Amino acid sequence: MLSRKLALPLALSLIVVACGDGDAEESPAPPRPTVTSTSSTSSTMPATTTTVAPLTVQDAPEPLVDLVADFYAYSSGAAVEAPTMPEAVLAAITPGDHQTPTSGAASLATFHEQGVGVVEMGTDLFLVVDDGSGWRIVGGQWPSIAVTAYFGVGPRHIAVVGSDARPGQDVDRTRADSIHFIGLDGTGGGAVVGLPRDSYVPVPGFGRKKITGSLALGGPDTMMAAFTDLTGLPLEGYVLTGFAGFQSLLSDVLGGVTVDVPMAINDRWAHVALSAGEQLLNGAQALGFARARKTVPGGDFKRSEHQGVILLGAAETVQSMGYRAIPGLMELSQPHLMTNLTPEQLLTFSAMAISADLDTVPNVVAPGRSGSAAGASVVFLSDSAAQLWADLADGRLDG
Repeated sequence: MLSRKLALPLALSLIVVACGDGDAEESPAPPRPTVTSTSSTSSTMPATTTTVAPLTVQDAPEPLVDLVADFYAYSSGAAVEAPTMPEAVLAAITPGDHQTPTSGAASLATFHEQGVGVVEMGTDLFLVVDDGSGWRIVGGQWPSIAVTAYFGVGPRHIAVVGSDARPGQDVDRTRADSIHFIGLDGTGGGAVVGLPRDSYVPVPGFGRKKITGSLALGGPDTMMAAFTDLTGLPLEGYVLTGFAGFQSLLSDVLGGVTVDVPMAINDRWAHVALSAGEQLLNGAQALGFARARKTVPGGDFKRSEHQGVILLGAAETVQSMGYRAIPGLMELSQPHLMTNLTPEQLLTFSAMAISADLDTVPNVVAPGRSGSAAGASVVFLSDSAAQLWADLADGRLDG
């Protein structure tokens, strides 16, 4: 099984600070470091006496190379303005004579009409976005200057939802067939918590209903309001897909997902027949594994657990690809999912997930019991479910 250790266009112009006062003779500004792009657009600046060596960044446009060069120039103590970056990263930099990398490579793509990218410079990592005003740094890690990873302010939580929309149906106006909350604590820990789709809970504006119906009743906004009211978690947003999108994501985007199927499954309702054991599932097989409940012990609870297994398997696959795969995966996934997460949020959350140790990430399902209400089969969540949400607030499960 793949290892679970380690691990989804113009730059702002930066002004060189000049010394001088009034009518006194103006001192020349320190020269910038040499920068080179090995993409179709390349740039080579004049040689310089700065401590920052010339930079070569494969597949990066000139403005992005400039951004990386300015980052290292600033970290070396050169008289340049700080590049656009999170305040937490800026505060962690101690300017000095660092041995910074001189070459690297970039991976760029487009998501929701914004540029997203990852630049790897040795062991240093830059997460960048361009919303039309220029490239800016939104996260990364920089061992060369002793700045630890920053992938957004942790802990972080999102909802991953699979609707039962068939081809031709609106993904955001059908029932939520699969519901999971993903937590990341920002230090390598996390959790996957499934919520049985038939959980009988308050749905804002509609009274007590099965949580699965919240999406069909009022769309994503009502669904997210129900999630927030139930869990109290600060959910950043959701990622939503349907049956067809799920299969395409698993088969076409990820090339399948390796999971350890815990038991032999032969379920004609879910259209799946699988032997027990570790195996690579394509999209159709993974969908069947995620849907099977009538022929597995535990019914809806076991199905939710299996869905969590798929999520962890997908995360493991992305980890094996590395950080630079994230932009391309985001672009390829775009036709198959809906999300209210910004490109920056999705990019940094994906990087935080890649940095997590999946061996320590539990996959659990909110506890409850089967029953009936309003003539329908439902799940009544146990009192201990509230403790589960409270435990997940820090992005991981400790209790």
